[in-house]
Amino acid sequence: MQAGPMSKPAAIFDADLSEDAAAQTLQNIAIPSCPAIVVELLAEARREDVDFIRLSRLVMGDVALAAAVLRMANSPFFALRRKVQSVQQAVAVLGLRNLLKIVYGVVLKTSLGGKDAPAMERFWERSNYNAVVSSYLAGRLPGTSADDAYTFGLFHDAGIAVLMQKFTDYKQTLVQANAAPRAFTAIEDERHQTNHVIVGALLGRGWYLPEHVVWAIHYHHEYSIFSTPRQRATPEVCLLVAIRLLSEHIVARFLNYPDDAEWEHAKEAALSHLGWFEDDIDDLARGMEKDLNEIRAYRG
Repeated sequence: MQAGPMSKPAAIFDADLSEDAAAQTLQNIAIPSCPAIVVELLAEARREDVDFIRLSRLVMGDVALAAAVLRMANSPFFALRRKVQSVQQAVAVLGLRNLLKIVYGVVLKTSLGGKDAPAMERFWERSNYNAVVSSYLAGRLPGTSADDAYTFGLFHDAGIAVLMQKFTDYKQTLVQANAAPRAFTAIEDERHQTNHVIVGALLGRGWYLPEHVVWAIHYHHEYSIFSTPRQRATPEVCLLVAIRLLSEHIVARFLNYPDDAEWEHAKEAALSHLGWFEDDIDDLARGMEKDLNEIRAYRG
């Protein structure tokens, strides 16, 4: 979708990330605070000598998280000869980087599930697939890390889950925005006086995501950044935004979902920025097919 003129909330965010700007933009919308487990894990990650025993204790303090960590460690992706029997063994197998990915995925869904959690299963499914595909694509490009691309893929639409809880008619907004040739965020701004990129970027900032990931969330529907310099739209931010559009297309194709109107409108700009052609998409999708099928089979 082509981005139109910036809305007033977007312009405020673009100029200023202060608490005053956030308060003016969001007013009555509550952004979930970063869970303590994430804060603790990030603090541990900054230590020179990571204490995996302490990490294990932190994970064991959350039953749902402990179960997810054990489940992932015993998944086909790690191909262990013998299944791990404890969280401590699982943490050792996964390592800190993979552990953080699992924690982010679990606590994000828990924090934003709300009363519509069952109705949001398709949303979370796509978010998880997008994280995996974004990481895969980043691994084939210079300029950003696969881990940051994974985090961005997981979080980029998190603002939708927040707005879904706030506005009873937000589902209708999504239907209209996904089908319209107009800018996605312009329709949100008209109906709700804010949009999911602002909310999502503020969530990402509050959850201590890397700055370039926060700004990629903010800009991920603004494809004019590929040709027109914008504040904070660094080369790494632009790369993540382009990766996101291609990832959404590959995931939709894998799940047999129709593409949003945005794909047809912006695909040439995104592919050109990545240095790829539309013919390359088949090869990229085939490269991911085995992993995506394993994920789908594993999740049942």
